[in-house]
Amino acid sequence: MRTKKLSLVVVPLLLTACSQNNVLLQDVYDNQYSCQQDWHPDLCEKQSTSYSGGWSGQSTYIGPQYYQNIRRVRYLGRVVKATGRHQQGNPIISKTINPNAKSKPIARRGFGNTVSTHPSSGSGGG
Repeated sequence: MRTKKLSLVVVPLLLTACSQNNVLLQDVYDNQYSCQQDWHPDLCEKQSTSYSGGWSGQSTYIGPQYYQNIRRVRYLGRVVKATGRHQQGNPIISKTINPNAKSKPIARRGFGNTVSTHPSSGSGGG
């Protein structure tokens, strides 16, 4: 009987923890250089529109979508992680993955090769 009670307590806790990981974030940067200090250069995209976080009408750069507290994405078959925190202001928050994005957010820490955000000369890539 205790096992059933424990199961009933553990399952809601796990569901709550999992649901918090469904929040997607994209860091906002004042310039391309700041974005590239955190992410692979190909993952920094120029934006000139406004959003609810505060910036409007100015050119800014955004990094890739990643799950809250997991600043890693899959790009060209490899895991890329952010190396710094050079973003400005509040991130863009969403619940859906952009289907046209170059990278895909990673839901949990997994196995795989990690790519530096600053590729060294002579490194191969797809």
